[in-house]
Amino acid sequence: MSNLRRARIESAISRELSQYLHRLDDERLREITITHIELSKDLRYAKVYFTAIGKEEKKEEVMEALAKASKRIQKDVAHRLKNMRYVPLISFHFDLSYQKGEKVMEILDKVEKEIKEKEQNEEE
Repeated sequence: MSNLRRARIESAISRELSQYLHRLDDERLREITITHIELSKDLRYAKVYFTAIGKEEKKEEVMEALAKASKRIQKDVAHRLKNMRYVPLISFHFDLSYQKGEKVMEILDKVEKEIKEKEQNEEE
């Protein structure tokens, strides 16, 4: 299977999931942002990575809400993607890359501050 086809399917799933989640009654799921999707080689499984910016402390609560609604989400997304022969089985995974990126930025800011302080101390 071509990479272009895989990318198109991933994009379609991401688009439909995002639209669907933002229309749900559950406030916890409306604030989810789909970061990326990984399809298996046979297109049967899709790992959906998401983040809830500003809600990291409620990660477990969001995962619980997703687990509770996953069958309904799977069914409704499959209904929306009628042109696909098989709609992948969706599993949700919390994407930690945003938090890791923030931590790296904090460390870099701290190092930059220490360098500036050291330069000021050397000038005196």
